[in-house]
Amino acid sequence: MYEERISETASATVVRTAELDLLRALTQEPGSEGRLVAVLGEPGSGKTHLLSALVRERQWTALPATVHRCSSGDRERAIDAVRKALWRARRAGEREEPARPVIGLARRRSRPDRELVVIEDAHLADDETIGELAAIAGGDPVPLADVVVSLRPRQTPDLLAEAIAATTAFGRTARIELAPLDDERMLAMSPVPAPYELRHRSGGNPFNLRALQALERSARSGGDGALAPFEFAVMSEVRDLTLTERYALHAAAILRSRFDADLLAEVAALDPLVASAALRRLVRRDLVRVEPVGTLFSIRDEVFGSLLRQMIDPCWAALAHQRALHRLSARGQAGTQIGFHLVSSLSRARAGELTQIVDASQEIMETDVSECVSWLTPVLAEAPPSTEIGARARLALSTAFGRLGRMPESRDLLFLVHESDAPVDPAVFAEHVAFVSVVEGVLSQDVQMLDLLGHLLDRPGLRDSPVWPRLVLARSFRVSMLGRAVDSAEADSALRAARAAGDDLVAAGLLGLRALASVAAGDVERALADADAAAESLDRTPEHLVARHVECLLLAGLAYIYLGRNADAQRQVRRGVDVARRRQRPFLLPTLLVMLSEAERHLGRLRQARDAADAAIVESGPGNPLRHAQAVALKSAAEVWMQPVASGRAKSLAQQALARQALTGTHVNGSASIAALTLAKCAWLDGDPTHCVTLLLNEGRGPDLRVIPSGTRPTMWETLCAAGLDAGMPLDEWARRAQEHARAVPMPHNLAYAAMTGGHLLRTRAAPGEAARRYREAAELFATAGMPIEQSYALGQAARALAEQGRADQAAHTVRLAAEIARRSEAVTLLHWLDRQTGGRPASRPAPQPSSRQEMFGRLEVFGRLTHREREIALLICSGMKRRDIADRLTISTRTVDVHLTRIYRKTGVSSRMELALAIQRKAAGQEYAIGF
Repeated sequence: MYEERISETASATVVRTAELDLLRALTQEPGSEGRLVAVLGEPGSGKTHLLSALVRERQWTALPATVHRCSSGDRERAIDAVRKALWRARRAGEREEPARPVIGLARRRSRPDRELVVIEDAHLADDETIGELAAIAGGDPVPLADVVVSLRPRQTPDLLAEAIAATTAFGRTARIELAPLDDERMLAMSPVPAPYELRHRSGGNPFNLRALQALERSARSGGDGALAPFEFAVMSEVRDLTLTERYALHAAAILRSRFDADLLAEVAALDPLVASAALRRLVRRDLVRVEPVGTLFSIRDEVFGSLLRQMIDPCWAALAHQRALHRLSARGQAGTQIGFHLVSSLSRARAGELTQIVDASQEIMETDVSECVSWLTPVLAEAPPSTEIGARARLALSTAFGRLGRMPESRDLLFLVHESDAPVDPAVFAEHVAFVSVVEGVLSQDVQMLDLLGHLLDRPGLRDSPVWPRLVLARSFRVSMLGRAVDSAEADSALRAARAAGDDLVAAGLLGLRALASVAAGDVERALADADAAAESLDRTPEHLVARHVECLLLAGLAYIYLGRNADAQRQVRRGVDVARRRQRPFLLPTLLVMLSEAERHLGRLRQARDAADAAIVESGPGNPLRHAQAVALKSAAEVWMQPVASGRAKSLAQQALARQALTGTHVNGSASIAALTLAKCAWLDGDPTHCVTLLLNEGRGPDLRVIPSGTRPTMWETLCAAGLDAGMPLDEWARRAQEHARAVPMPHNLAYAAMTGGHLLRTRAAPGEAARRYREAAELFATAGMPIEQSYALGQAARALAEQGRADQAAHTVRLAAEIARRSEAVTLLHWLDRQTGGRPASRPAPQPSSRQEMFGRLEVFGRLTHREREIALLICSGMKRRDIADRLTISTRTVDVHLTRIYRKTGVSSRMELALAIQRKAAGQEYAIGF
């Protein structure tokens, strides 16, 4: 149901590359015998998408695949496709078999030219087909063609499931299980970018994601055109149900989850015995599933249920909802379990039921924000904002929209309640305003709520209210995010009030704000004390309470980042990311992931920093250009030291970040300075120090770098000095400013950068020995701050100074130490830079480690994955032979050479003959970057 036919996905982007590589290997192994390959996955997991890519490649050869799709109304022809393909393969084998053996000549090795049979939805095949497939799995008879079947695990007949399980262990059958797709691959398969909330609800299922997007468009536009393909898919799957089974399935869609057979019978208006029998058949069809505990059931998944409800007769559905409501109420069920039926029934206009809906929606908001929105939206049409229930519904919906990051709708509802004469408790209203204002600050959006916050803080009646510290936290947070000074007296007063009221979370947030203010003032000791106190309070607080004020985690992590305590920042921010995902606070993810990328990079975890930046790019999307630009800039910063030599990836990303920042027309929280620093470092590493200096001075508007965030200035001054030293420029002013900044804010990393600039300055004064001492001092400070990349870099500069002094042995020893540190961080470009400092090569290289994306340098164990023929072609290509000459020499076609060359590039991570040749030369020279030839 949930997958298009192979012919309809010919142009789809392949996202399951690992599974496709495995399928290629299984169906192209030399030999005359075939095998059964079972591809298993839940509906919509991408089985057809994967098989279509395999068939597409086969269609380019002389042996296209035979494809058949089983269905409930066309089962008898499935086995015919298998028999025809096996018959053709058998005849071909008989024709190629020599009449008599030739003594003294070895038989030519069989080419991978077996036919391929693809059977989609084989779980729907007839009994005869299932029996023959089970026999093929056991090798009785041994098939002469490869048979690939796609199956749903819950619907696979026992005979075939047992045969596959038994023969997989002995290698006769290959089994490929498709796990849910991650966000990156989901977005690659989705034509329209989807927010986190929809991706979370889809469960890694691309069909579900597209269906949810269509449902959302349909709800906003009022038209059903976008739903037609998805409703047709549902109709195709349920078309052969009996009338009784159809009623039972519709009742299951109405009840959704956690219902028993008696409740289903009552809602469907069926006899209990008939309903029970129908329910068993629906479970076998995997339209209804059994809950893990007890004898309860649920519809297969919520998207399937939502599409099915669109197709149910509305009059029958309304009566079914009323029957469900009465039955559940008689059982004493909670409001969250009857809220859906209250909203969906025709009797929701009564005031008592509206109150029940609002109460239920506030309960379910903690677990399902989207459901809360769907329940509250109809209430707005029944209750005007001037009534108590209307105001409560709008305030609750405003908070729900805020949690989803839909700020225009959230603000409009708040101002509507504010301007009405509704009898709303001022403290309740203030709590909603504080939350929405914080969301605005996290998203770096407009400041419409600041005036309303100020108006509430001026109310005398709220000064002694428990909500007052929360209002102060919200306004102080907004002010600090705008780069302004916080009213310290007001914040201290709010901190005392929060502690007196026992509100530890708000107190932790205010401590984090005070720590940020102390960092800006240069009071490092107080900042550390406040940040530690905030973190200790947060550590004591359980997750469900932290979820109400995750911004407090954000503030504590931000304070630690500014203080250079990156391990502590990483711990707090990671917890914030986990809470935001589990508790449905997607608006927090872009900011938290950006902070996580920053902390990981400083800790030398470059790959993790890049992954966090990638996730931030995905979560920010087009709706948050500020965080998007910042995430791209941070990804470029992570790539500077880990990209393959001369790849240009970091430079390209930095240019993208600057272009995005220019489109917003604002300075995006330091993203421009990070991107400019990346471009400058790339220029310096590429041997153009003058351009590096020009870029940094232009971005900083002069040597004082007054428009650069203070946290980025020290590393910029150090880069200016390093590039200026190579370009023969005077360094005095840059070094002086770095040292003045370190004295004003004496944190280890600031002192380390100041020591680095001092070392550069000493080298211009012909004092390399003293410069080496300053560099080693900087390396020790960087180690104290937990910054291994900078530590390795400082040691490399020390080795360079020692080499200038003629102390070659000490320089080589220092380079080896620096290279070992760089190896642990997978800093390939840093290793290359260290090579050049003493004219030799470091004794330590990046050790091969498994990863999702193998790089050419530092991870060359992937060359061992090449087949014999691929290794042979790789060596011939690198020897200078042309593709046509290789084809003639190996007696293959030029197109086959191209196919092998594409696979070689993909497996090794190289992108050109030159890079491949360089890697092979390293192996020939006996270096540690050996290729597995």
